[in-house]
Amino acid sequence: MSYHAKCFWLILLAAGFCLGAPRTVRADTICAICGREIQGSVYLVTDKVTGEQKLVCSDCIKSPRCYICGLPVGDNHVELPDGRYLCARDAKTVVLKADDAERICAQVKDDLDRLFARFTVFPDNVDVTAMDRVDVDSMFNGSGNDFESPNLLGCIHPETSSHETRYKMRLMTGLPLAELKATCAHEFTHAWVGENVPKERHARLARDAEEGFCELVAYMLMDSQSEEGQKKFILQNRYTRGQIDLFIEAEKRYGFDQVMDWMKYGGDAQLEAGHIEQLRDVKIPAGNAVAGNFSINKNNNNTNPPAATPAIIKLQGVFWGSQPVAIINGHSFAANDQNRLKVGGTNVTIRCLEIRERSVRIRNLDSGKEQELALPSN
Repeated sequence: MSYHAKCFWLILLAAGFCLGAPRTVRADTICAICGREIQGSVYLVTDKVTGEQKLVCSDCIKSPRCYICGLPVGDNHVELPDGRYLCARDAKTVVLKADDAERICAQVKDDLDRLFARFTVFPDNVDVTAMDRVDVDSMFNGSGNDFESPNLLGCIHPETSSHETRYKMRLMTGLPLAELKATCAHEFTHAWVGENVPKERHARLARDAEEGFCELVAYMLMDSQSEEGQKKFILQNRYTRGQIDLFIEAEKRYGFDQVMDWMKYGGDAQLEAGHIEQLRDVKIPAGNAVAGNFSINKNNNNTNPPAATPAIIKLQGVFWGSQPVAIINGHSFAANDQNRLKVGGTNVTIRCLEIRERSVRIRNLDSGKEQELALPSN
């Protein structure tokens, strides 16, 4: 065979190996939506559920976006009657039926009452209904606040008749279960504020602070149910402009009872970074704490002047619920709780040993002495 013939066959043989060899496709060239190799332009889209960035091809990027994760929905998607889309993954996690949403909300109410039984109960005069994107858009249509519409997951407002006040809660359908629970807890807390925070105090309370308190309750409920993803979402959401972080810090440092006291009787409009100790600056109007079943501050006329710092340790009220709570010098105590109180110009640490219907037994941890405190006779 001539030299040129040998070269010709070698070239054909090499070409055959190249054409017939298996071709490995790199993972970083696969579209996360359709699963095919990406040809041409590549788009990077963040999955709002996992926080991961996904590669998307030029065909899939034209698909509608999932209402939950923000990724293109692809072929196996669900379209809701109000025009929202869900990808196949997120469609498995959401609550779509109004009846289911209302049932879950009732369970959230029970969960909140159990979780915070030492401190308070949440209002029963709340009526729950579902809403969808069409309802939300109609609420903001022409109001100049249409930009808020896509982030509205729930809302609540009071309706007062001659007999009572009832709260109308509306929750978005199509939310993941954990997000629906957190939203429901948030709205129930707005109702709690309406029932428990005096009108004069509510007028001075910054909206971001109220939203931060509502998010704190939702966060604590999610923590009790090990919903780490939803806890992370609450912390990342800038809705409260940082108040949620300050409320979490305050609750860890001073306890939920003192957070509640500040909401009802605090002097500042909102919490300030670096000054969490302001949470302890509360002024409970004289005569508002009385014995009974969570009966503190039922007369919100705010005609009594704020009480001065007590010169003695004084029992101001007893909440006789499933887990009794006593109010001593403006602070809430359950049995075995301990706290530092302002007494005259000094601070003392006391532990509540026992709570009765009209008295408590305490120990002064600084001196070691025990003492019984009684409510004044009517």
